[in-house]
Amino acid sequence: MVMGHLMSCTGVSLSYDGQRHAVADVSFQVQAGSIFALVGPNGAGKTSTLRMLATLTEPTVGVITIDGLDSHKDREGVRRRIGYLPDNFALYEQMTPVDYLEFFARCYSVPAAVSRKRIGDLLEEFDLGQKRASAIRTLSRGMRQRLGVAKTLVHDPKVLLLDEPASALDPGARLKLRDALLRLKRRGLAVLISSHILPDLAGLADAVGIMEGGRMVHCGSIESVALQARGARVVYTVDVLQADRARRALADFGPRLIASDEPTPGHFELTLDGGTEAIADLTDALVLRGARVLHVAPRESALEAVYRASAATAVA
Repeated sequence: MVMGHLMSCTGVSLSYDGQRHAVADVSFQVQAGSIFALVGPNGAGKTSTLRMLATLTEPTVGVITIDGLDSHKDREGVRRRIGYLPDNFALYEQMTPVDYLEFFARCYSVPAAVSRKRIGDLLEEFDLGQKRASAIRTLSRGMRQRLGVAKTLVHDPKVLLLDEPASALDPGARLKLRDALLRLKRRGLAVLISSHILPDLAGLADAVGIMEGGRMVHCGSIESVALQARGARVVYTVDVLQADRARRALADFGPRLIASDEPTPGHFELTLDGGTEAIADLTDALVLRGARVLHVAPRESALEAVYRASAATAVA
């Protein structure tokens, strides 16, 4: 299947008072079958951007298209193609998950026969089947969050907009939400996730937009943004036996090894230029020198490295 842009922002700005911009000249695209991470500190303009994409706020200038429809000219058509989950969303505590999903299906005029099957499928997909008849007030925080995502999918949208979907979730609930998002990506949805918690997005995102002060300072694939940001090098932790042999291998490795630190004997923190190929070559070099490698892992995700480098560039 050929993937194309399902969501596009072109030169979008937003001013609430006519003087200062909450969002200034933002442009990006999100493809079908991909996850776009919108990251930045609180107050960067992420939520304002999502509200414009969700047609809840009209851009001051610029064009937003969803599945080829102009959000200004065909707001209702756009709304039928998007699922939007804000940071704080309403749950009706006395309802059951089935009641809740049926209510939103009726809001979107989903035929009853279609909605029954879709609701059953969503409850199973989001691991809520056993709670279908329970009052929402009895659900855990993670279950409530997954129910919120299921609600955004009840009308079968093509685009999913999620604002801080993993906030306040415990690690187990975050993993379940992560698995669900990966399934949606494989189904061909275009997913935009806004978050300031980068570990939640690591390994999920295909592309990233980094916002600072209402502006998109870097945007594109993780690899291209790393080049834009300059210095987005991942730090790896490496544990070895025969530390003296490892030190000799590191000394001879060459310019791709940017920095080397050994906080404790045999435990190295290495900053490399060259990505996964460089760490593979370094591991080979260690083994050839007779150092037994016990553990190799990035200290941070590629997304975290990109954001750290971007922040450093902005300060400079």
